[in-house]
Amino acid sequence: MKKTVCFVLLAVLTQGLLSQESQSVDVRLFRTINNAQSSSDAFFEYLDRTTIPTFAAIPAGFLILGGVNNDRKTFDEGVLLGTAQAFSLGTTMALKALVDRPRPYQALDEVKVKHEWSGGGASFPSGHSSQAFAIATTLSLMHPHPEVYVPLILWAGLVSYGRVYLGLHYPSDVLGGAVLGAGSAFLMWTFRDDILRLTDRILGREAVSSRVTIIPFSGMKLLQVQIRLN
Repeated sequence: MKKTVCFVLLAVLTQGLLSQESQSVDVRLFRTINNAQSSSDAFFEYLDRTTIPTFAAIPAGFLILGGVNNDRKTFDEGVLLGTAQAFSLGTTMALKALVDRPRPYQALDEVKVKHEWSGGGASFPSGHSSQAFAIATTLSLMHPHPEVYVPLILWAGLVSYGRVYLGLHYPSDVLGGAVLGAGSAFLMWTFRDDILRLTDRILGREAVSSRVTIIPFSGMKLLQVQIRLN
């Protein structure tokens, strides 16, 4: 819990430092990214339109596949993904209400905006960024291999960059969202055994004890996770 509080305080501090005046670093960087927007460029528009269905489909897919195939590991990964996303979303919504920062297109002149339907509510922190990084970080912790975490982090980064590019968020909004999403994933991963034991009780499943050892080693991989079921 202390780690979560630190993440939240860091995000709030970042937003406060970077968004004071129209000529702040945050706004200048926003202008640089947003001014690069092209009317003929549909990539970030398409990516933005597919993110919300993707956020819902990923944990649901793990849960459905795990349930249908009686694959406990896949089902539990869906539980942890959903838990990290729910915690990240709740924290994001609370901070939005607390900070109540206007969107760039509401506060600044001559902002290029392709759509506003996914830009409702307050600007800080970015919910798209927090959800993307919650998913990317959780899956990276589950499967710590470059072929998994490199494309995941790239995807989350593009989602976040696109929110600025489309005129819907400041850079500090997506930075705060990324910190909250990754922090939520690490927190849920830390308490994964407790979460899964609670899931066992709710579903009436026989509890399975596990021991997870994180072993650093050389090479391209950052971590190796060994799981032994008793």
